[in-house]
Amino acid sequence: MEEEYPYTQLEFAKLLGLSKAGLISRRKAGKLEGQYIVKDKCYFYARLRPDQVKHTPKKHTKRPRRRGVSYTGEKLKYRNVALQNHNEMKMLLKLQRQIDPKLIDSVPDALALYQKQKEENSRAAKLAQSSTKPGARKDYGGLYKPGSHTSQWKSLEPKPKKKEFNYY
Repeated sequence: MEEEYPYTQLEFAKLLGLSKAGLISRRKAGKLEGQYIVKDKCYFYARLRPDQVKHTPKKHTKRPRRRGVSYTGEKLKYRNVALQNHNEMKMLLKLQRQIDPKLIDSVPDALALYQKQKEENSRAAKLAQSSTKPGARKDYGGLYKPGSHTSQWKSLEPKPKKKEFNYY
């Protein structure tokens, strides 16, 4: 008899991964019927089946952190523009402390040169675009025509109901 029911309440609770009080409440609820005996006002519990033994918990994997991504040149995933502006400002201030002040003074000239080149490229693109036939229509593939759809707005206020009397 002792070989079949070798565990005390505390030992059996530890095997199941419970507290002693949790084991007692399960026993009182009738969830452990047939797994224990009472001997001299003490409860003894049967051996566990292999599928009842508490296993080590599965290790939850965390989402990989993307620290230092702004330095590697990967695409950044900002939730909103304010956060992006904040981080870019922090990076700019950090660079300003590391870069020679003479080089920082030449940045506006470089920006002006870049803006000028950008304008020239946009003018060239406009010329190339205008060289097509003046009466040619754009083909949108037949699925979507920009002028054919209009938005339909619905009022948020409920429509007034007419009182109708139904006698039958």
